[in-house]
Amino acid sequence: MRQGIAGTGQQPWLGRWALCAVFLLALAPRLALTVAYLRTPIGLDDMYQYDMLARSISSGKGYRWYQRRDVVFLQPYLQRFYDIDLSADEVPLDGYLTTFRAPGYPFFLAGLYAVSGVASRVAVARVVQAFLTATLAPLTALLALHLGLSRRPAIFSAVAVGLYPILWIYPLGLGSENLFIPLLLGSALLLLITTQRQTRMISIATGAVLAAAILTRPALVLFLPLAGLWVWRAAGRRASVLIMVTTIAGLMPWMIRNSLILGHPAFVENTLGYNLFVGYHPQGDGGFVNEIGVIPTRFLDDTERGQWTTLQALGFIRADPGRVPSLLVRRMVYFWGLEDRELIYFYANDYFGPIPQPWLTVAYALLVVPLILIGLSTPWGLALAGSSPGRSLVFALVGATLLAYIPVLAEPRFHLPLIPFMAVYASTAWSTPGFFRQVAARLLGRHPAFWFAALACALLIVVWISDVRAEWPRLTAVFSAGGNRLWLNY
Repeated sequence: MRQGIAGTGQQPWLGRWALCAVFLLALAPRLALTVAYLRTPIGLDDMYQYDMLARSISSGKGYRWYQRRDVVFLQPYLQRFYDIDLSADEVPLDGYLTTFRAPGYPFFLAGLYAVSGVASRVAVARVVQAFLTATLAPLTALLALHLGLSRRPAIFSAVAVGLYPILWIYPLGLGSENLFIPLLLGSALLLLITTQRQTRMISIATGAVLAAAILTRPALVLFLPLAGLWVWRAAGRRASVLIMVTTIAGLMPWMIRNSLILGHPAFVENTLGYNLFVGYHPQGDGGFVNEIGVIPTRFLDDTERGQWTTLQALGFIRADPGRVPSLLVRRMVYFWGLEDRELIYFYANDYFGPIPQPWLTVAYALLVVPLILIGLSTPWGLALAGSSPGRSLVFALVGATLLAYIPVLAEPRFHLPLIPFMAVYASTAWSTPGFFRQVAARLLGRHPAFWFAALACALLIVVWISDVRAEWPRLTAVFSAGGNRLWLNY
């Protein structure tokens, strides 16, 4: 019989009250912000699109967006930020059937809207998302324990994730991260449990949660074969096959639906061509550039937009292949970049009004310092933890995530789902007695894992310095007088 990751029954555990305590600790700042901004309007086109789709689903009109009344409402926004003049008369009354967005998060919102009604839908969504994302703290603690770590790093990591400031802010908006990160943590936890309790129901549950996560953020699909291979080695072929079959079965209905609409085989979303277009545009820099992202919006038909953007992107690559390596490097910088974009956008568009510079500096530091602390601690924690099947699963997740974004398009928010996994190993470093003495001894002893950790920290520092240098003009403008009314694009 194969041995589970936690060993032979000596796995440490946390009591129910400890898990409740870290949940409440995470919930408190989220609820406080939710109450403060309960009636604040949503912003950003992603949020509007998720809201359109959810309202269409909850009203029984199908998976449609840009209904006529939405176009009328959004006309000032579209003209101001995108210079788009779309007449409501050109738009179908019930909007356009779409394959562009993955369905997981819109269906989640639609369920909330069906219960809450349309008038209070955003307020209810914010409250529910505050509770949902607060579960990240106890889930992180359980993840640490199932990775074979002790109670101390489990509690430290739960507190770190529960008090991670940027994750307090996301429940205020309509963003798929609010659903995806808990689903990702849940699927990773179930994968680890599968190796310890090899039952059919756990394997099916693992596949179902993985499918839900992929339907919410399809980039995770690259992790699926790696997870299947990992389970095969750790728990055997039967569990691996059952997880894979369940996951694929969960994805197939929406893939078939999209394929029928587009007239060719399709995945659960149709954004690859668009993302490649933005990521490789000659005037772009490898990240999301608003002025470039708006260009394909003149195509309202998903098939036409997908084909046009894909052909354009391939043309950009063929015209200047030597530019590709530099774009990959830039995307790595964007992916691991500091988490200041949300603050800059919302403050510069006067969502909070003017804030005195000292307090704005504190808010900025509150957002960016936690990533620096966790990022610089994680490599050492990984080295101290030593080799294990669970650590291999985390490496597979990180590798699959980078492979999904670095060749296509990258933004700092794309690393957020990895924060709980990083926090687990960062907490291993924080809770190690004589940490600095141990690290120095291993470095002097030329231990390869610790030299790789030193290299990773050096690269992260270079990334963050490069990020600040690139953002410096925007930062200085935002921190200057009148910075709250710059009307910057996202």
